Amino acid sequence: MRYMLLHKTNDSLEAGNAPDPEILERADAVLEEMRQAGVLVLGEGLMPSSRGARVTFPVPGQPRVIDGPFAETKELVAGVSIIRVDTKEEAVQWALRFAEADPYTEIDILEVAG
Repeated sequence: MRYMLLHKTNDSLEAGNAPDPEILERADAVLEEMRQAGVLVLGEGLMPSSRGARVTFPVPGQPRVIDGPFAETKELVAGVSIIRVDTKEEAVQWALRFAEADPYTEIDILEVAG
């Protein structure tokens, strides 16, 4: 099974500041552990929402494009990892490794369909 770990952002990252070097080093070490374990499919950081856009449909069939930045920082994602593991519990264990690396982040764990 594949799981996507969505690493939530914070106000500092959303403002365009670089991640804390110590936290980044610890997170990179977790990614390397994942590579060595053969579970990492993809691991990437994302730019602040000011560099993105959002498509909404306020009227069905009529898309609206909104340029970033977006107001609700707690709902935004700073990075994504896709891992291939046997169980949700194993995915949770890998997410907990990231939580050890950065105790200030929130991580959503979602199973990838298909």
